[in-house]
Amino acid sequence: MQNTPAIAAEWVVVLFIAALAIIMLIKIWSGSIDLNGLLSEPPTAAPGGGTPALPGKASLSRLQLLLFTFVIAGLYLTLCLEAGALIDIPNQVLGLLGISGGSYVISKGIQLNR
Repeated sequence: MQNTPAIAAEWVVVLFIAALAIIMLIKIWSGSIDLNGLLSEPPTAAPGGGTPALPGKASLSRLQLLLFTFVIAGLYLTLCLEAGALIDIPNQVLGLLGISGGSYVISKGIQLNR
């Protein structure tokens, strides 16, 4: 049986994360946080120096990073709730997240060089 302070600390962490999620959802719903361009690159200037900007293109690296992060976080949360305790994250999963984040950073570096 686990000791009571450890269980209380886990519940404090869970409630804190849940409170942050609720605050984020409220801000998104109220329009304080704009998610319109979440999966696309920033708009670019029109050729010839015109004022209207061309819409940003979809970004595969952003989509990959977003999907991998939410899938892995969801699976980790599910496994922790089933086990009743925090579990270790395998190094392969951390490597996958690192590769996904690295591909996004590299794509941003390539864009800045253009």
